[in-house]
Amino acid sequence: MKENLKQIHVGKGLGTLTFGNTRQEVKAMLGDPSDVEKYSLSDDGGDSTEAWHYDDLDLSLSFDEENDYRLSSIAVSSEDYTLEGISLIGKQKEEVLAEVERHQWGAPEEDDEISEDNPDNSLVHIDKSSISLWFEKGELTELQIGPFYKNDGILWPSSGQ
Repeated sequence: MKENLKQIHVGKGLGTLTFGNTRQEVKAMLGDPSDVEKYSLSDDGGDSTEAWHYDDLDLSLSFDEENDYRLSSIAVSSEDYTLEGISLIGKQKEEVLAEVERHQWGAPEEDDEISEDNPDNSLVHIDKSSISLWFEKGELTELQIGPFYKNDGILWPSSGQ
């Protein structure tokens, strides 16, 4: 685990990675990803996304075409990552949601579609903090963060943490 990547900064990024970084900047910091996945969520393909996976870091980064392929989403799946100094990956849902309330990160909202399709899985969004929490069998397996939004636009953080 790279020491400069352990701390999650809500709305800003992960360690020295900052939302808004270009693919070139990220590659200079982390090197080549283990895998690059390209996809689109629309039928016309006008919203292309590149997801870079760093398997050795349990880290995935997304760059969206609509944001000029700037870093716009970070997902972590290792207990080495901390949010407010707390390691949440691997903890039970009740414990994670108690931390969300204790730190006033915002109101958690369950994504009903996910649990309808697979009752063992759940997804919780916290819009105020741009956090999504993925649970499998009640255990947090992935934490996703994004930048803050205002009036349908992204508030890109400055490069300083």
